[in-house]
Amino acid sequence: MRKNFKLIATGLLTISALFFTACGANKAETTKGSTVESSVTSTEASSAADSESSEETASAEAAKIKGSLDGDVYTNDEFNIKFDAKAAGMVMAGAEEFNEMRKMSNDDTLEMYAYNDSYTRVVMFGVLKDNIDIKSYIDENVATIKKDNEGVGEENLKIESSTIKFLGEDAPCLNAKLTSGDMTQYHTQVFIKSGDHVAVVVVNDTNEQGITDCLNMFTKAK
Repeated sequence: MRKNFKLIATGLLTISALFFTACGANKAETTKGSTVESSVTSTEASSAADSESSEETASAEAAKIKGSLDGDVYTNDEFNIKFDAKAAGMVMAGAEEFNEMRKMSNDDTLEMYAYNDSYTRVVMFGVLKDNIDIKSYIDENVATIKKDNEGVGEENLKIESSTIKFLGEDAPCLNAKLTSGDMTQYHTQVFIKSGDHVAVVVVNDTNEQGITDCLNMFTKAK
């Protein structure tokens, strides 16, 4: 069941289209460039110290954007969200399984992956490229999902973009419903922003109410 669900989920998910550019990466490059230019008038020791400090700052900022995992609880202060997998009747993927999921989806932006005992419900969280155009991204996802599932027939695939209330705020979202044989799967992507940063909450379930229940299990981190 678990393997079959993942194969179906991978066909419906466009997680592989997610990509992450750490906010700190560009800043680190800029700072390093400045250090090189100023090295003509500064000592090597000073340049090394500045470079190290820049890298530490970039690393800390990137870690903040990615969030943290404590047991079955994922927290992301940058996007002010928290998800308690255990409270939602789910378990958080361990390191080995998490890495397997990343490899399977060819996606290194995935930051959180939780599932229920029967693997019919999955909740994920990923961080996208800064300043991404969410509408264009959703449109591309819609096209990708239609293309990847064109063999099931138009009557078996319903997909739309809309707006949803998430943690009290209006958020762009993508909703899809895929029927294959006697199984129907619901898929939702909800997009949230923090400054230039963009993240996505992804939920798969075989029950439409389950999608709502999972999204309602997200709370504000503070």
